[in-house]
Amino acid sequence: MTTQEIVSAFATTNENGEVTSFDFDSFNALVDELVETRKQLKKEAKEAEKARIESEREVLAETGKKYYDSLAEGDEFEYKNSEGTVLKARKIKTKSNTGTTAACELLEFTTKTGKRYPKFYQVIVPAND
Repeated sequence: MTTQEIVSAFATTNENGEVTSFDFDSFNALVDELVETRKQLKKEAKEAEKARIESEREVLAETGKKYYDSLAEGDEFEYKNSEGTVLKARKIKTKSNTGTTAACELLEFTTKTGKRYPKFYQVIVPAND
């Protein structure tokens, strides 16, 4: 439907085609309904995208954890931070045995400590593993 077709559905015209009255209440109700529908569709699309990303992360986390667990303490690996930058790190031992993150120390860092704990889905698994 074009805008003109929608407007003509709410307008009353005379024999010359001039608008004599317009049903603003019905028109506003339609606009409100369209706005609500748009909100709902955006929300559903956002939730679907979030579910897709979570599903991808689960697969990446599984392979990332297997790869990380196969490394010996002191072995080097790469991971991608939340900004998408690839960083090189060395596996370290931690006091925590929960195994929820990949404990490592950056090879090059400018902060006081280079210790990082990326999620397993961020670990880059080499193609040959």
